[in-house]
Amino acid sequence: MGGLFQVSSVRVMDIETGRVFHDVAVGDLGRIRRYVHDTAVAGGCEAEAVDELIVAVNEAIINIVRHGYQNEPGEIKVIVDCGPELIAVILLDDAPGFDPTLAPSPDTMLPLQERPLGGMGVHMMRAFCDELSYRRLPAGGNELTMLKRYNG
Repeated sequence: MGGLFQVSSVRVMDIETGRVFHDVAVGDLGRIRRYVHDTAVAGGCEAEAVDELIVAVNEAIINIVRHGYQNEPGEIKVIVDCGPELIAVILLDDAPGFDPTLAPSPDTMLPLQERPLGGMGVHMMRAFCDELSYRRLPAGGNELTMLKRYNG
């Protein structure tokens, strides 16, 4: 995580925009990835940065569906915003709270057979974002913001 951007300084998008995906399941990942890709590219974002951020978005959605909603139908709002050198994706959901920024990093030096299950999704989110931030919304729900910078 680069940590070079303050989320509040780049949050210029209207939180009321974006697209709501209803009854999200792991099988919906393709259409969510397409939405993020198409919206970001249409907004002028660099394709390589978009592709990298989509890896983080994919892992975040999987975690929301599997761990947050426990594979039950749930709603996820996806907001995509592009700047001249920055792409931001915000995910909003109503699952129980979980702050991925506090999750411990896995020991990737251990052989695979010795590693505990889990933790790689958050690791991938961190690896493909320049900033990852979470907040529990005052009215309930989660907001996960993923930022990726690029040379515009």
